[in-house]
Amino acid sequence: MALPTEHGKTAKTMLKMKWNYPVHQLVDLAAAAKSSGTVSKAVRSALDKQVAFYEVAGEDRRPLLVLRECRLCNGTDDALLSRAGGNERILIMTRWFNCVKLPIEVVEDDHPFAKLFPEKHPPHLFLARWDGSNPRALRGDMSRTELSGHMYAMLKSEYKKPAERVVKDIEKIISQYDVLDEKIARLEIAVDAEIEKNGPESRKLKKLIAQLKDAEKDMAANKKMEAKLSVLGLKKPDEKPKDLDSPVAKAGL
Repeated sequence: MALPTEHGKTAKTMLKMKWNYPVHQLVDLAAAAKSSGTVSKAVRSALDKQVAFYEVAGEDRRPLLVLRECRLCNGTDDALLSRAGGNERILIMTRWFNCVKLPIEVVEDDHPFAKLFPEKHPPHLFLARWDGSNPRALRGDMSRTELSGHMYAMLKSEYKKPAERVVKDIEKIISQYDVLDEKIARLEIAVDAEIEKNGPESRKLKKLIAQLKDAEKDMAANKKMEAKLSVLGLKKPDEKPKDLDSPVAKAGL
């Protein structure tokens, strides 16, 4: 069977970016401190950089891939993905990152996550450990090879199992997804056509249904293998300091 010229529905679904959009909840400091004097309302202000990283990461201990939107790329993934294509390997690798997208106003001085971008000309994209250590600011004009190299380096430092071989194996599985999607779609059409032409007791129909079931079993087996390959095993992360749970720490004061 000839290989499909474009990805089928299974591959297209798995090759979609999955972004997280963290939002800082303002703390009413007066209520938190149970003060009985004048009533204070929470005012938006920049969190301490370390606290900001903990808030952005949440309970996720995967390394961070952080994208900052700007007025030119707002609503797109252009800072990470190339419009010219060649993004498949990058999209496979993002499953091992906590992919965070932050809004245009994140660079404003009083935005809770402003201190994640202290530079005069902040990058649109950077990688870091979940706690903000080992940061890697990435240029927007990097080739796919350069970008994947930085991502592989981060994955190597954070996971027990090397990602390079796994990515290649998943690429092979994606090819199988495409072949099986085409085969399943073709057999489903053939089954419907045979029922309409010769009825549900057709001998040919039974053969087509058996072939369809086999193709569906192969698809399920490939998905199971993909899930197994995807478990790289995070290296043991550091624990979050307890004092960062306090209302004052969360407020960046």
